[in-house]
Parts: sequence; structure tokens; C-alpha cells
Amino acid sequence: MTTVKKSLVYSLADTYLQVAIQLGSSMILARLLTPNEIGVFSVGAAVLAIAHMLRDFGVGSYIIQEKNLTIDRLKAAFGITMLAAWSIALGLYLSRHVIADFYREPALVQIMAWMSLNFVIIPFSSPVLALFKREMKFHLLMYIGLISTIASAGTSIYLAYQGHGFMSLVWGSLVNILTTALTATALRPKDSFVLPSLKGSKHVFSFSGKSSLTNVLGQVGYNVAELVIGKSLGFSNVAIYSKAQTIVSMFSQQFMGSIRNVYYPVIARQNRENKPLGPAFLHATVYVTSIAFPFYGFLALYADEIILLMFGDQWLASSDIIRILALGGVIYSVWSFAPNTLYALNKPGSVLKAELLIQSFRVIIIIPAASISLNALALAQVATYVIGFIIYLFILSPLIRLRFWQFLFQSTILGCLIAIVSLTVPLYIKQSLAPVVDNSFLLLALAGTAFALSWLAAMFLTKHPIRKELINLIFLRKATT
Repeated sequence: MTTVKKSLVYSLADTYLQVAIQLGSSMILARLLTPNEIGVFSVGAAVLAIAHMLRDFGVGSYIIQEKNLTIDRLKAAFGITMLAAWSIALGLYLSRHVIADFYREPALVQIMAWMSLNFVIIPFSSPVLALFKREMKFHLLMYIGLISTIASAGTSIYLAYQGHGFMSLVWGSLVNILTTALTATALRPKDSFVLPSLKGSKHVFSFSGKSSLTNVLGQVGYNVAELVIGKSLGFSNVAIYSKAQTIVSMFSQQFMGSIRNVYYPVIARQNRENKPLGPAFLHATVYVTSIAFPFYGFLALYADEIILLMFGDQWLASSDIIRILALGGVIYSVWSFAPNTLYALNKPGSVLKAELLIQSFRVIIIIPAASISLNALALAQVATYVIGFIIYLFILSPLIRLRFWQFLFQSTILGCLIAIVSLTVPLYIKQSLAPVVDNSFLLLALAGTAFALSWLAAMFLTKHPIRKELINLIFLRKATT
């Protein structure tokens, strides 16, 4: 098996083992904590998530794509990461009362104080994790991620059971960051043990500064909904929206994120070797849309049953939001690799311009939408994904010689056909059995099995490229490419 395929297997295994653990812990925590407790933490986590995008100041992306990564540049990367993260830690700690007063929630003072410690710890792991990605050592990333996730989930569940409320989630987050730092330090290459320095930081900053600002804009856009809801509709509605977004992001953030983790170092290496990037971008998009389209369709079809199984009937209000956000996920899957491709081309400025336009549009329409309803806000998110698709493909197409309409057809036609085949039987089950079967678990199990088998059949009927990998997996054959 090639290094790329091994890396992809490890990245996917890492992602879905972590997702399984996180979903299991979420199901338990949803029954141990109230929507208001989870909502308060979600607002604090949204603020922290935006700050997290500045934690390494884009150094991770720089390390992965840099053609000549010397020891001096690695030292400068470590120094910039430490300076940025520790500055954020201080800023968050000092602004905790301002944030709490803005939301009129005293508990945020305690949440922000403890979680600012995350940024003191992060510099000791983030450059190392980026090195592992550059060197395609995704097995090490899997070990680190699993150990940290298990430690975090166990801590949160135990403390929630002991009655510590939202603070159980806060301490679980701290345990995750601390465990990641310790395991990354234990596994890091010997030659990566360097002292931080700012010598040569100008070269690093020319890339990382734009990348960091882009990450902040993206994270603001991703979390602005929860921040606005917390102010206008209350913390319980934050939790309802957050649950819907968590389920939908299982694919957009977890599955596609694991593929992007491999795609970026691979596409960066191809650019370093002066190979054309257009075919690789199209190939990766075809793979993802053939999984994303049917997945989001099933998610929208069985949103009620999934919510009941995972979180209980007190969260059923999230179902309609899931159906709307699933449409956004379909659109996002078509352009999800565009930012990484631009980074690989050493075009961080282009990504920054794109995100500035996209997130400005998002904020402009989300603020009024949030004053109407959660459904209106979800529709505003979908509109933002459409704008993102247009902007990124407009920028990227001439750089990698893609024809816009030809790419749109080639990247989506198989996904649409596979979605139709995959969802036919689950749709029939929903219409014929749902009214008479009063067991959401049984209905979901039956529909899920039919969906998986139909998807496999669709892969072979459409002669999709993935079918070769499925045959290799089923018969344990050794991959030849």
C-alpha cells in the first residue's frame, strides 16, 4: 500500500474512532447536563474556537508547504507559535469579565479563566503535529488523537456524573490539550527538539500571517451563529443549534477534515515537484461528493430518528435545522479542497481575500436571520456555502486550468447518481414503515443497513473509481498504486 493510502487509512481511522468516542460521550453528557449548561459552555467554546485559529499563527500550514524547512526556520516557527499562543492566553484571561458581561452570564468568567490555560500548553504540540503531517506520519497522529480523546471524554463524563455541570466540559477540554502535548512530545523526532527563536521569523510570517488571519475569519464564520444566538435567542437555543451543527459537521469537519489532512501535504508535494494540480483536485472532489451527497441525503431523511437515538426527545427541535444544514454540506463538499490547493500553490493571499468576502457575507445575513428563527439562520448558512463555491472556483479555476462548468458536471454527476440509488430504499422504508414502527432504533438500523448496501451497489453500478479500493479492502488485496 502506498504512503498516501496508508496515510488516508490512518487519518480516517483516527477521525472516526474519535467521532465514535465523542458521539458516545455526547450521548451520555446530553443526559447528565441540561441544555442551558451545554449552551453556556458552547458560547465559551465558540469564543475559544476563534482564538484557536490564532494559536499557532498559521505556522502549521507553513511547515507543511515550505520547500526548504531548515532548523532556523523551524525555530522561528516554534517562536512565533509560542508568542502568539501565550499572548492569546493573556488576552482571554484579561477579557473574561467583558465577555461575561456582554452575555450577562457570570459563569463565562470561570470558563474563560480555565480555558485560557489551553493556549499556554498548545505551543508544545502544534509545530510537532504539523511536522508529522508534512512527513505523512499519520499513524502517530492517530495514536495522539485517540489517547487525548479518550482522556478528555472520560474526564468530562466522570465530572458531569459527580455534578460539576458545565465545568466538566471545561476540564475535559484541558485534559485533551495537555494529553496531546505530552504524547506529541514523547513521539516527536529527536532533530525537532529546538529552542524557540524569532530569528528568520520574517520569512515564516510572510506566509503564516495571511494563513492565520484566514483561519480566524473562517472560525468566526463557523462560530458566529452560536455567538449571535446566545445574545438574541438564549443559551437553550444555542445548545439546540449546536447539536444540529455537531451532527452535520461529523462529515464536513470530521470525514472531509481527515481527507484534507492527507490531501494538503500530498498536493503541496506535487506542487514542489512541479506536477499539475487540476487532475488531483478533481479526483479528490469526485471521491468526496460520491460519499457526501448520499450521506447528507440520509441525514436529512432520518434526522428525527438520529436525534432521538443520540440525544433524546428534548433535542428534537434540532431536526429541522439538520435538514437545512445538510444542504449546505452538499454544496460545501464540491469546493472543500479549494483553500488547501491555493495554499499548496503558495497563494495564502488569495485564500485570505476569498474568506474575507465569504465571512463578511455570512455575518451580514446571519445577524438579521438570527432575529427571525433558527431555521432562517440555517438557511443563511446555506446561502453562504453557495457564495463560497462561486468565489473559490472563480479564483482557483485559472490557476489549475479547470473549466468551471465542466468541473461542476464532472465532480457532481456520479455523486448525484449514487445518492439516488442509495436513498431509494431508505426513502421507501421511511414512508412505509415509519408510521407503523414505534421504535426509532429499529427503524434507523434497518434504513442504515439498506443505505450502506445500496451505496455499495451504486459504486459498482456506476463503475466509480472507489470500487477498486473496495475490492482490495473486501478481499484484503494489496493495493498496486
